Amino acid sequence: MNVNRPFISLAKLQLPVSSRLLSSACCPDKDLVVTISPQNGKEHVSLWKMQGSKKWEVDVSSDSVRNETVVGLAWSPDGQAIALVHHPPRITVHSVQDGREEHSPPLIDEVSESTKLTGVWWFKDERQAEADSIPDIFKRGTDVSGSAHSIIKHLPLLDPVLDDSRALTATQLFSFQNASTRSKKSDLPETIASWPILPPDSLSASIQPADVASEQDASRLEDSNKSDDSKTNSILVVSDNKGRIHCFLDGSYPLGAVFVGGSSTTASLRKDPRNPVFFAHQHSQMGGTTLHPTRVELPLLSTRIPRDLARISTTARELVWYTMRVLDDMHVAWFGSGAQMGAREPGIRWLKALDDVQAQMGASVTDSTTSLLDLTLLLLVGRSSEAVADYIGSGEQMSERGLQKWESTVGEALVTLRDFSELRVTPACQRLHLLLEEILGWSQLPRMYGVCELKKDDITQAMTMASRAIFSASWLSAAARRELSRFREFMKWLRFEIGNASPVADPQSSNHQRHDVLEVNEYLSTGLMKSEIDAWFRDGVPNFWPQDLGVPHDNQNLSAAIERARSTLRDPSQTAWAHPVGYSDLSHLDKNLHVLTKDLARQCQNIFFRAASATGRAARCKPPGTSHQVDSEPCDTEVHVSYTIRERNVEHNQASTVWAQYFAAYDLLAEDGADLCVLRLLYDPTTPSPKTTVGAAIIQCSGDGVGNNARYNLLDFDFFDDDNLVVLFRVNGAAGITQGTTTIATVGFSDLHYHELEPLGPVSDLSREQLVEHALEKRKVGQIATVLMPIRRSYVLAACISGEVSLASNGRIGRRVACVLDRKEAILEVLDIEGETDDELWGEEEEET
Repeated sequence: MNVNRPFISLAKLQLPVSSRLLSSACCPDKDLVVTISPQNGKEHVSLWKMQGSKKWEVDVSSDSVRNETVVGLAWSPDGQAIALVHHPPRITVHSVQDGREEHSPPLIDEVSESTKLTGVWWFKDERQAEADSIPDIFKRGTDVSGSAHSIIKHLPLLDPVLDDSRALTATQLFSFQNASTRSKKSDLPETIASWPILPPDSLSASIQPADVASEQDASRLEDSNKSDDSKTNSILVVSDNKGRIHCFLDGSYPLGAVFVGGSSTTASLRKDPRNPVFFAHQHSQMGGTTLHPTRVELPLLSTRIPRDLARISTTARELVWYTMRVLDDMHVAWFGSGAQMGAREPGIRWLKALDDVQAQMGASVTDSTTSLLDLTLLLLVGRSSEAVADYIGSGEQMSERGLQKWESTVGEALVTLRDFSELRVTPACQRLHLLLEEILGWSQLPRMYGVCELKKDDITQAMTMASRAIFSASWLSAAARRELSRFREFMKWLRFEIGNASPVADPQSSNHQRHDVLEVNEYLSTGLMKSEIDAWFRDGVPNFWPQDLGVPHDNQNLSAAIERARSTLRDPSQTAWAHPVGYSDLSHLDKNLHVLTKDLARQCQNIFFRAASATGRAARCKPPGTSHQVDSEPCDTEVHVSYTIRERNVEHNQASTVWAQYFAAYDLLAEDGADLCVLRLLYDPTTPSPKTTVGAAIIQCSGDGVGNNARYNLLDFDFFDDDNLVVLFRVNGAAGITQGTTTIATVGFSDLHYHELEPLGPVSDLSREQLVEHALEKRKVGQIATVLMPIRRSYVLAACISGEVSLASNGRIGRRVACVLDRKEAILEVLDIEGETDDELWGEEEEET
């Protein structure tokens, strides 16, 4: 390439002061870049198009934590989500479409206040599906025939629940173009928020998805349908400073933490494309970065156990959360909320107004007992007290409009309680019971599922609670149906009495009695002031057993039941009409369905939370071996910690597992400039003690390409692709101190001559920093020759005159761009770094975009 052929500047963006640009900010397969800026003590994340327009900006800080910062960023394999790592430790996954927080994967293992998340990676599952020569005509996807999911998916879909967290106003619909700042965090209960789940899928729980409420949601669904399955079975990995890596299936379901090395952090991580094996290079403050990786094996990912467990956990959470929201709606319908009047309020207000009339006429009123007695007297004998006659005859209190509003409010609420408990709560709890039955079977197979730590007693207790919820919901449905019938009779009687008390009533008009006196009397005593339905929302936690409701104590089989029926038929006295039927008073039983569901949620969450870390418990870590040797003499144990090291792994040979691992190291803190050291390691990481070939090349930071023979002071650099580095430098002066123009350039590294170091010392005992020090010592004594920086192309930036700069690049063909942030002036410049042979492909990609 020609040095004189400059890059193309796509856009210059003015960002808020103190904005940051992470090295992974560029989207691998889209023309998008992410910037981070603190505003009013909150971290704001913005998504920009490479051409310069802002798509969205959201506040990603937690409301409960002050001074929270974003420390890492990773893109999902399908490019539809962004994973952010925060400090204090927290992980959030945001939609690329609007920045909405989709979910926050919980950290299974406890983290202390001193724990800090340091890195994040998101790996695609590149395993090829095995093709069977004989097609499976009975294939059911991921469902096993006879499993809970195979049964649930054939059940009728439950009606959706309105999700307020996804509702958008008209202003927010147009804010996509205006790029306004908005936060879309969902306020979930702690139990639901910390529940280990895959990305939510209501259809897997046989719940009808909520209707698409906006064009933005419709476009998001359309984009998700067009996306491939590259996110399925992907692994999100987050490292901390305690030597652990936390893994998440599909970027959501926690697989537990794996302890890789004490008092260290993962400097780089790579995944075997064919196996669930990771290769981690650990970095410590004293020992530097390990040269050979630690092999982390996750054998459980080779089986279907983690995904089956994750699917059941996700479906169970969907059903429990669905039930909790339905019960919240039922509670609001019955008792009301700040913005909505409940069904209990009109009757209490009506009776309270009658009490006030009683008090005005001199009656001693301490509660509503006097009013209820007067109403009962009017109902039974037709005689009304002076207060009741005045109250019922008053047009202000007994207008037809007021009665209709009262009737519609209470009637709609009772119908809601009846239908929701019968058609939503009961089926949801039944499906949850099916899921718990399946994992109960798993708990009794310790050889296969022992690592999941599924405790039979805990699951049995959860199943008992689910059964009580089913009984209680069915009971509530019957009580609401009975209450509705009595209320309707009460309204008929009330209209009858108003007609009788009306002074302008037509004597010839018929005002016949259409109400049931017993039903009205029952409503006056048990429904007007205090209803039995209140017990489903205000009493204690249900602890009843089926036997308390009349279910036989003995569990007879079918043969015994048939024999009992035959013996009853043979005895005429057993089938006589006068056979007495007893009535059991069950009013003393607690039946608070609202509290029971919350306890059930906590119980299930504990079961699945403990089981989720099975993959981490079954992990195996193998530190690097110590057989091969390379070096001339023992190196000093002190590590030069000021080195900035970038890494790139290149496939050396498709027919083998040998890695070609490149390291580029530079001392950014050197006052008089330094040389760029590039190391190449060839070894097979799958072997315990790999034979390693180490090559070194020293690039002198000066040359004829830019600034003649002046020294270059690197400001930042990174590997761009398998052939080039992209570097930022200023001519003369120390980096970040002397003012001057800043140049971005591509530097070739693949065709450098690498001097092979003699194998005389132990490789596994060295760190990357020590190997760099040794290569530089070789250069000082003349054993390794330096080469001028092989600049292929360069471009002088308009900004970045002084101060620090940040670099983010994407070397993927068709998306070859680099973004440079002037941190002092907060100016971001986007550059097209497309190669000469790729210009046509870039144009085609832009047309598709």
